[in-house]
Amino acid sequence: MAVALAGVLVAGTAVVTVWRTSAARSPGRAVVAAPVTAREAGPVTTWELLAGLPDRLLPPATPTALPTDRAVGRGALLYQINDPDVVDVTGGLPRWPMYLVTASGEQFGVGLADIAGSRQALSPDGRWFAERRDGQWRIRDLTGITERAVPPGYELRKWSTDGRALLLGQPSGASEAYAALTLPDGQLRPLALRGTPNRRMLAFLDGRELATAEFNVGPKIRPQRQLTIAIQDVDGGTARSVSLATTQEVGPGDLRNALVPLVRGGGDPPAVWALVIEDEVPTGLPEGARAEPPMTLVGVDLRSGRPAGRIDLVVPQGGGGEYFVGLAGTEVLLQRFTTGGSELVVADPATGRRRVLTSLPDLTRVSLPGD
Repeated sequence: MAVALAGVLVAGTAVVTVWRTSAARSPGRAVVAAPVTAREAGPVTTWELLAGLPDRLLPPATPTALPTDRAVGRGALLYQINDPDVVDVTGGLPRWPMYLVTASGEQFGVGLADIAGSRQALSPDGRWFAERRDGQWRIRDLTGITERAVPPGYELRKWSTDGRALLLGQPSGASEAYAALTLPDGQLRPLALRGTPNRRMLAFLDGRELATAEFNVGPKIRPQRQLTIAIQDVDGGTARSVSLATTQEVGPGDLRNALVPLVRGGGDPPAVWALVIEDEVPTGLPEGARAEPPMTLVGVDLRSGRPAGRIDLVVPQGGGGEYFVGLAGTEVLLQRFTTGGSELVVADPATGRRRVLTSLPDLTRVSLPGD
């Protein structure tokens, strides 16, 4: 469920953005409880959650801990920053401070988390905040004070696309038993469908269907011409499939069969988008220039099976570049790095046009609702 760091492993070669400098903190601000109205109980889109982001997002000078005795309103995103004054390097991976930003623009500190970002997550509608504490997952309703404990032995696998359920996994030998946790009432329901090795979960469609695809990774990975996505009823009933072509035409007669190391599912209508990277890096570059392969995002609508679009990314170079971080409606969210910092950007698959949602400090990792 975590967002990968700004880097992609391609045929054994790491493409990584290098963190540069520390970011200044924003002045402290008074924390005022946002009123929780009846509207907050209804469907909320990702765009509504992101609409309240400030032009520039900076950590507060004096972070306020997420209160447990009152509602704070729905979450818009989570972010981590490599603050050398706070980072914890004990016990393995560095642990960076994590902040929750609400739809109204308030910020709360939610502790330290390792740079893999695997211990906190927001539901697609921003209502539920998942956090792993003391070896157990806990799910907090941000529009109230209810907190649910996930039964021991279960791990979080996927939010449902409607934000009303969580798919949980319980390892059992070579496979995995699944259960659905209904968030409004806390009911746990075992599912007939089981997980199998080499199949990656891409989307949990409205708590009723699971979209998966088979991946083989490692030194012997081969380019894939097509990604076949199986969509099966979680109770073991009907199954269907859609296909995502990963052979892309760069120019007339210039085709490449691509690797697909990074795939995300979500959005509205639900879709799967894959990062397509040329199998071979460019040649004939000037001496000392770093060769980066072209990067393209391609998508498929999981309901209709029709293409959802294509976006050519800015290739990482000189500390810059664009990285796939999530989905919002029919559009794609990117984190764009520049020499002066980074930005959270939305890209329109129909036109390729970008618009900036907020600017971010250097050293920032963003996690969006539904990750």
